[in-house]
Order: sequence, then C-alpha cells, then structure tokens
Amino acid sequence: MTDPVWRTLRLPARDTEVAALETVLEALGALAITIEAEDDRPLFDTLDGSEPTLWRNCCVEALFLAEQDMEMLLGRLAGAGYSTLGARHTLLADQDWQGAFRAHFKPMRFDRLWVVPSWHPIPPEAELSITLDPGMAFGTGTHPTTALCLEWLAKSTRVLGCKVLDYGCGSGILAIAASRLGAQEVVAIDLDPQACEVTCENAIRNACPPFMVGLPDALRAGQFDIVVSNLLLQPLLSLVETFAARLPSGGQILLSGLMTDQVTRVLTAYAPFFEMAPPSLRDDWALLSGIRR
Repeated sequence: MTDPVWRTLRLPARDTEVAALETVLEALGALAITIEAEDDRPLFDTLDGSEPTLWRNCCVEALFLAEQDMEMLLGRLAGAGYSTLGARHTLLADQDWQGAFRAHFKPMRFDRLWVVPSWHPIPPEAELSITLDPGMAFGTGTHPTTALCLEWLAKSTRVLGCKVLDYGCGSGILAIAASRLGAQEVVAIDLDPQACEVTCENAIRNACPPFMVGLPDALRAGQFDIVVSNLLLQPLLSLVETFAARLPSGGQILLSGLMTDQVTRVLTAYAPFFEMAPPSLRDDWALLSGIRR
C-alpha cells in the first residue's frame, strides 16, 4: 500500500471570511486551496464582467504535506478567530490526479447530439458529436441548464438552415451545437474575453464553419431566427428588449440559467414581446422558450 503523502483539511466558511481564511491557511503552510459550494449550488460569471460573489456557504479545502500537525493547525485557526466546528482532515496517497479527473467526465447524450471529452473515443452510436473538455469557461453539458438547452436544440426542427445568436456563450457549447446541427449562421457573444477565446478554440477543434465570436459591442445590426441565452436572472431581465429587437415575428427565444422560483418573474418580463411556453424543469432549474409576437 502506498504511504500517505498528503493531508487535506476541509472547513465550512461564510463567503465574507473566505479571503482572510485563505491568507491564514497559506501562512500555515497550505500548498493549494480550493473553494466549493457547501450546498452544491453552482456559481456563474456576472454579465457585467465584475468578479462574481462567492457562495454564501462555502467549503474551503487546503492541501498540506502528510506530516502537518493538524491539531496545532486547528488550534491556531481557532486562536485567529475562525470556527473549526465541522472541520475534517484526511490523509491521501499520491495518485494519478489527472486520471482521476478524467474518469469523472464521460460522454453525455442529448437526444441525437453527444458531448465527448477529447480523451474519450466518440461512441459509435453518436449521430452528431461535440468534442469539449471541462475548463474555466462555463458550459460542458454537466449542469442542468446547459443540458436543457442542448436537448432543446437537438430536438428542434428549426435549427437547420437558420441564424442563431448565443448570448453569453461561455465555452461556446451552444453555439457549436447549433453549428453542428446545421445552422446557416451562428454568432456567439460574451462579456468575458477569455470565454470568447475559449469559444474560438472549441469551434476550431470541432471543425465548425467560421462564425462570429466577440464582445457585445461587436454584435452587428441584424436579426436572428433563434436567440439562446444561458445566463442568470438579472441579466435575462435586463436583456428583454435587446433580445426582442433581435428576433422578427415568429422568431424563437430560449432562456436558461434560472432557478424554478425565478420563472414567474421572467415570464412576466418577456410576456409583452413573446408568447412563452410552459417551462421545462430539471432539478431546481428551468428552461423557458417562446415565440416573438
């Protein structure tokens, strides 16, 4: 058996104390620190490009060498004013971390469309596929909001030969899906330059016909047949008139990134411009679709 060489310490923390706690842990010898949602609720980038806020309830995990004296460390954290209630520390053997990471991500099916990591062979039954690796930009198909959008696009008969705007493209997965499904023209927009760069890289990797990728200011005048936007509540509310102006009568809107308890607000905001369908729900998340009046 391989001797343990690492030790992890997991601490619950409020969002307001995470930054200072990171500094203390680094001073105590932490080799790496990661922050997760204590309640598994995902976190998204903000539309205006500002730094996103942390989850209200966080879990801070710090990595130390195995010989770290955890009782001493916990005592020093308590002395610095941090609660150690719920703290857990675990010994870890050295392992193939990249292999363990890759094993977590497998091909995913969305009707006739598959999303496949680059290290995995494309399933023989895949009619259409997108090669996409998990990365910094949001959108790999694992989250219900992305999955709902991909399923809608894959099942729709409207994508073939149409013009699609993906507003808030993240990794570019929805824009690439539209391209793979036969859209005549695709435009991908995001506030984050890094997301635009990742989208371009992923589009090239998937041999997509060239399509426009850029910041909102780069969006040229014109209308689309479908606008898809997987964002958050406030951005979607603020973009109602922008999306309405981009769709002719009969054009299709597709909105996601919403919690189920936010659906009514969005339906109310979009009702003057769109005939909205009942929401599609998955877990605590919703997808809304509608037709431009």
